[in-house]
Amino acid sequence: MMRGLLGGALLVHGVAHLVGFVVPWRIVTSSEVPYRTTLLGADIDQAGVRALGLAWLLVSVLFVVLGASVLRHAAWHYEAILTLVGVSVVLCLLGLPESRPGLLANASIGALLLLGWFLGTYPEM
Repeated sequence: MMRGLLGGALLVHGVAHLVGFVVPWRIVTSSEVPYRTTLLGADIDQAGVRALGLAWLLVSVLFVVLGASVLRHAAWHYEAILTLVGVSVVLCLLGLPESRPGLLANASIGALLLLGWFLGTYPEM
């Protein structure tokens, strides 16, 4: 059950990260997630916004791959998930306030990982 919850959370969070790609690349427009060319108060122009969007896309793909690995009982590593959650937290902090739900999702994934490890549900590190 813990594997299913963790794998599902990773998959859903990966799909949610796509917003950070499709808005900067102007594939989708949204009133809830506006297109902007500033980061931490500095203008990063369209090229910078697109580069950041590619980071969101990469993290999205990696979350989906790790989620599928967990669900398929394939080899995966705690370190990879923890690293990815850390990168996701940084991206979410850069995308505040719109990315606030992502911070909660990252905390949930961390909690599921920690709980499963504590209960001995996941393979040894």
